[in-house]
Amino acid sequence: MTRCAKGQHDFPIEDEAGAYCPEHGVTLVWHSPPASDASQPDTPGDTDEMGGDQL
Repeated sequence: MTRCAKGQHDFPIEDEAGAYCPEHGVTLVWHSPPASDASQPDTPGDTDEMGGDQL
């Protein structure tokens, strides 16, 4: 469990999206890890997606 920063207790509401403490109004939202270079799209001009000439 994750600890509430204001109340120093476990968050009463926690799921795959984040955690919430209604007593203190504290919300944490999880995010995915940074994308790797392999998952990034090619740079513009590498393909003919827009119907123009390839550079």
